[in-house]
Amino acid sequence: MSKSASLEPRRDRSRKSQWYIPVPPRLSETQKRQRVYFKTRDLALGFSEKLKAQKDNFGSSLTALTPTRIAAAAEAYKLLDPHGIDLLDAVRSHLEAHTQRTASVTFSEAFDRFSELKANKSSKYCREIRQTKATFETLFDRMVCDVTATDLEPILARFSDGSRNAKMRRLRSVFNLSVKRAWTKENPINRLHFADTITKEVQTYTPGEVRAMLETAIENDLELVPFLVFAVFAGVRPEGECGKLLWSDVRFDGEKPQIVIRPEVSKTRRRRFIDLAPNAIAWLEAYRRSGGKMEGRILPFAQSTLHKKRALNREAAGVMRSLQQGLRHSYCSNWLALHKDVNALVLQSGHDSVDTMWRNYHRGVTESEAKQFWAIAPREATTRKIISLAV
Repeated sequence: MSKSASLEPRRDRSRKSQWYIPVPPRLSETQKRQRVYFKTRDLALGFSEKLKAQKDNFGSSLTALTPTRIAAAAEAYKLLDPHGIDLLDAVRSHLEAHTQRTASVTFSEAFDRFSELKANKSSKYCREIRQTKATFETLFDRMVCDVTATDLEPILARFSDGSRNAKMRRLRSVFNLSVKRAWTKENPINRLHFADTITKEVQTYTPGEVRAMLETAIENDLELVPFLVFAVFAGVRPEGECGKLLWSDVRFDGEKPQIVIRPEVSKTRRRRFIDLAPNAIAWLEAYRRSGGKMEGRILPFAQSTLHKKRALNREAAGVMRSLQQGLRHSYCSNWLALHKDVNALVLQSGHDSVDTMWRNYHRGVTESEAKQFWAIAPREATTRKIISLAV
């Protein structure tokens, strides 16, 4: 029977740190025989006691292991050794992943939780969240911590650059919430690339198209008139802001008639004041004379109804183009071309950046076109019967 290794301190007077402990392979961190040196005998004794306790625990652990577990551990080492992974590290990593999955939620539920938090956002924003969620239906039942960039990329690759980027922005927000709530450790969108897109010149409606839409609304769909007036002649955002405006927000008394955009209405959550141009007031007066109501909500219908009304209005007016943010872009471009004061336009339009405003709208239209735009006023009050378009 082999003699048990001694863990008592020994001395080597040839070294500066003379005291050492001979450590056998099974107690060594390197799994090889080694000597650990100390400056004093007391330090060596302390280390020796730790090794003795480790030795006793090792013996106790062995007696607690069944032959089946010993065999399983040996098989585990066989699988891990080629990769240089320690068994204990592998177990800890697996337990961490298991704990993460236990605390996580499904990908579908993560979207729903995010949607609940953003319920007060514009209808357009909420619609984008729903559309993005539907795009990834195949991942609904997957735990959000298990969704990787590799899972998302093939689905995103089916879309154009603009659509891809829009969906990635919504996904990024959902995953950011998931990280904050400890449902996952990282945001997989950080491992993907947004597509490079070319900034296109903003598109605006011509004065003729604006007149046609307003005159068609006055004759055929009276309750659409305030929306068109405030969007195209005051730059009120069609999505979100217009739907929250009240007639009490429109101030006709005073030296300058204005629209007051309350913080709870504004996209930027900041109050702003928009001066009403003379032609805007003229169209509102024509609306009032034609029997339009000027109390309560300015838009007495849902956003979905607004989309239908606008489409019918363009069709009846002979306007073949449907421009995203076209009414607001028309306002900003024509206002800047006429007044040439970008700082004032930033305040009235609710933009955050003077630089962005200048790049987007400077020379968007000519000064001559702007003068035509701000001269768009109603013709003589129509005597024809007002017939609402079917919606």
